Amino acid sequence: MDKKMLDALKKLYHHTNSEYDVERGVSLYRTETMEPAERKQLEQYGWEANDTHEITHHDINRMLIALQSDGRASWSRIAGAFIAGVGGSFPRGVSSLMSYQRMIHMQEHDYEQAERFVCCKFCGFHSNQWENLSRIRYAIHLGSTYGSTTGAYTDLTELYKLLERGYGFPKSEDIQLFTQLLNMLEAAADEETPGQFEKRLTSSKLLKGTAGTRRGILQSLAMLGVLPNAILPLAPGYWTNIEEILNGEHELNNTKGRSDMEMPWAGWQGKLGVNRDILVQPFGEYI
Repeated sequence: MDKKMLDALKKLYHHTNSEYDVERGVSLYRTETMEPAERKQLEQYGWEANDTHEITHHDINRMLIALQSDGRASWSRIAGAFIAGVGGSFPRGVSSLMSYQRMIHMQEHDYEQAERFVCCKFCGFHSNQWENLSRIRYAIHLGSTYGSTTGAYTDLTELYKLLERGYGFPKSEDIQLFTQLLNMLEAAADEETPGQFEKRLTSSKLLKGTAGTRRGILQSLAMLGVLPNAILPLAPGYWTNIEEILNGEHELNNTKGRSDMEMPWAGWQGKLGVNRDILVQPFGEYI
């Protein structure tokens, strides 16, 4: 997505340009406040300003299941888009790893609330509600990661079209930066914490984007088990119930009283480094 389009979306989705729909409980954004050239930009891109849907547990899971038969992506292709996101040539690729993992492992299941949390123990879905999927797509284009069923569906339905058009192939510079990130993780001191590593990563100025983007990159690698955690094993080839991952936070000191540090990235330590055996499963073509 070029800078002109991103600038138009930044104006569209600014908090001062929204109206709250009380009946549905969702924010809507006004195109009439934009310049004609900006509205033309949205039209040429085929961007719908307010793609609103009522999201239910069963419906969103079934929509993800339906994507499992779509042959436009593979672990290798998704891993490439993720590397392009890490390197900065394709920022929206950062979200692809967690979205794809969630999609391929989704299965029919009833909503069963977790014991300690108000969410489905299997998939983490919170409650039926209206969502503006366009606003989520915009955040994904900025490099945000949505570790949810709604986020995965919103991400992949657009990403597949972009992959089909040839977007998301990593450049050599992207692969180099990704490799440097892995080397930084492997060079960590044994007792280095996730927070300490994030500070070191920020100071290095290795990666572009916000602190949230960098956190999303690390969380994505942790969800696949590329970055191991001290609580439970994770891998691309199987699904671990969200309840188990959330319960792990009760065993960690760095998550108590903090809403910003989450498992499984929160369970990493420098001595755990990078699991190279798992790394090659999605990333073998590039590393």
